[in-house]
Amino acid sequence: MRAVSPLHDPKARKELADDLAWLWEEVRMALVALGKAREAMEVLEEEDRLLGVLYASLPREGHRVLRETLQEALRRLERAHVRAREVLEPAVREEG
Repeated sequence: MRAVSPLHDPKARKELADDLAWLWEEVRMALVALGKAREAMEVLEEEDRLLGVLYASLPREGHRVLRETLQEALRRLERAHVRAREVLEPAVREEG
């Protein structure tokens, strides 16, 4: 007996649509976090230019903000990756 592709089952397609919506939002929020990280990096670079080499390596609030923002982006991308493999691999496998 051949296995039916999830793409042929209306219920499975509805679940896939819900999963895709979740993935879209998770990746979108990761991109938002990456945009914030890029802005934080630009601010730190400007501060470094203003403060000079002597102070550039001192921990500042901007370093903490950048680290936390990058951690958020990483967590979201890791969650999305795991979920994408769970959801998309069965949908794209070749039929029987």
